[in-house]
Amino acid sequence: MTENVTYLSPNGQNVSFGTGTVTRMLVGTINGVVTLDRRLRGKPWVESARGLKGLHIGALLCEPGSGKLFAGCHADGGLWVSDDGEGVEWRRLAVGLSHEHIYALAMRENSGVVSLFAGTSPAALYRSDDLGESWSEISSLRDVPGSDDWTFIPPPHHPHVKNIIFHPTEPETYFVLVEQGALLKTTDDGATWTELDAYVSETDKSWREVHRLMIHPQTPDLMYLATGEGLYRTRDGGQTFDNVHHRGQRMGYPEFLFLDPSDHKTVWMGGSHLNPTEWFKDGIADSTVLQSRDQGNSWTEPNAGFPNPVIGAFEAMSMHLWYGGMMLVIGTATGEIWATDDFCRSWVCLDDDVLPLSKEDHHLPFMSDEDRAAAMAERGL
Repeated sequence: MTENVTYLSPNGQNVSFGTGTVTRMLVGTINGVVTLDRRLRGKPWVESARGLKGLHIGALLCEPGSGKLFAGCHADGGLWVSDDGEGVEWRRLAVGLSHEHIYALAMRENSGVVSLFAGTSPAALYRSDDLGESWSEISSLRDVPGSDDWTFIPPPHHPHVKNIIFHPTEPETYFVLVEQGALLKTTDDGATWTELDAYVSETDKSWREVHRLMIHPQTPDLMYLATGEGLYRTRDGGQTFDNVHHRGQRMGYPEFLFLDPSDHKTVWMGGSHLNPTEWFKDGIADSTVLQSRDQGNSWTEPNAGFPNPVIGAFEAMSMHLWYGGMMLVIGTATGEIWATDDFCRSWVCLDDDVLPLSKEDHHLPFMSDEDRAAAMAERGL
């Protein structure tokens, strides 16, 4: 049977392709990479394997040409590869990587050459042209004016490269999101950088807290930027931005963005009502998915099937595509996996007993006081 595989992790690959609905998921959790399988649509999901136990997975990426699966780990866990893509046997990749806290992974193919990119904490960007066997730092990123001011709210206050996005038609143009600090653009393959900061307002409570950038594939000057202050949209490639959904509205803390593959005017946005500081107060993220059919001008909430409220933060979200079909999958900080294969008309919980998925410490607000204290002590917080 042909396996249709998708990958679920906070800051790694979030789009996959197949011949039909998902039959296998590789999930990056706070304790390794979990493989979930099912034989047929509607059948239960079963954990069939687990690798990298003891490591907190922040990003998964599969390189389709080689079949290799890469895993980047939080807490200086380093970068690992599963050469057969199965996620059971792993070996560490370290040549040229001077930072071991791997935050984001991305891949680009240009003129037949596959390049892998790794974003780290503290904020740095690395590139590999030999499928991860060796890496070189794109040091120009750390020379950007104002980089000394980059920070992050939780201790030890190290900024990180959260997202790396490639232009759909210009191979040497890509964007790097530094949380917190900058939305950066290069048009010369990382030699120089320009900061796009027209979204910044003096009234922002979160300083340059950029989460995710999505570029329209047919109209690249149309981009959507998810931030700690809500969602921004630009129609001129980042020269100007409009705040089309903001704090105080249903989703003040968006994390994930997707376009409907059959209608690129429709945008889906996943996130929570308020930011992580508020999660600690009552242990509720109040997460949801919003839908706009008019490129962000208005929003509805296609949440049929979700509990009210959704307790855990949405920490990973991926889209699996096949001819005529689509499946969106969400992983939470409380260990549930939700999915829709009817274009967000309804959601189903596929598994409510997976280990938490979590960017950095986003799982802590939803733990018991005792477990949270132990976890924080282990992290030296």
